[in-house]
Amino acid sequence: MDNDFQRSILMIDAESAARPFCEYFRQIGYFACVAETLEKARQLMSHEKFDAVICEVRLPDGDADDLFGESAAPVIIFSAEQSDEAVIRAFSRGAFDYIFKPCSPRVMAARMERKIGLRDRSVSAHGITLNVTMRTAMYEGRPIKLTSSEFNVLCFLMAHPGEFFSADAIYERVWKSPSTQTSVVRFHISNLKRTLLAVTGQNLILSEFGTGYAFAAE
Repeated sequence: MDNDFQRSILMIDAESAARPFCEYFRQIGYFACVAETLEKARQLMSHEKFDAVICEVRLPDGDADDLFGESAAPVIIFSAEQSDEAVIRAFSRGAFDYIFKPCSPRVMAARMERKIGLRDRSVSAHGITLNVTMRTAMYEGRPIKLTSSEFNVLCFLMAHPGEFFSADAIYERVWKSPSTQTSVVRFHISNLKRTLLAVTGQNLILSEFGTGYAFAAE
C-alpha cells in the first residue's frame, strides 16, 4: 500500500528488541521494518519514505546522533539510557521525542500518534470510505467486511482511481516485496469484486486483459 495511506515506521534496534513493536504496528495498519545498524537504516531510508524513525541511542556502527539531519522523518529515541544528560543531548541534536525502555507497543503507538499526528487517514470514492487508521471499510455508513489483505489491496487501488496495475505490481506495492505470488492477488481481487458488487451494486474493480486491475474513477 502506498505510504500516502499506510503509515510507515522504521525501527533501528536489535531485531529481538524491535520484533514485538513491529508486530504490533503491523496489526494496527503500519508498514513496519527493522534495521539493526545505521548502514542498513540508511539503505532503507534511501528508497522508502517513513512517517517516523524509532532508534536506540547506541548501535553497532554508530550513535543515533548520526541520523539527526539525515532523516526526513521525525526521529524518536527509544532507549534504556535515562540520564538527564542523554535526554538533553538527544533533544539538542534534534530528537523529536525520547521514550524510556521498557515501554509497551501500545503506549509507544499512542505517544507516537499523539505527537506526530498520524490519526484518521482515509480514502473515499463511490460511497466507500476506508479509514486507514482504524482499518474500517464503510459503504454509505454501513460496514463492509474485508480481510486484512483485501483491505490493503482495495486501499491501494482506491488511492489510484482509474490507473491499471498488473498483479505483479499490486503485489510489490502492497506487500513491499518482489512478486512471486500473483495468484494471491488474483484471489483477493476476485473476492473484492464479489463483495463490492454485493454491497454497492456496482462493478468498481475493473479488469483489462494484458493491463491489470483498477478501481473505477468517479
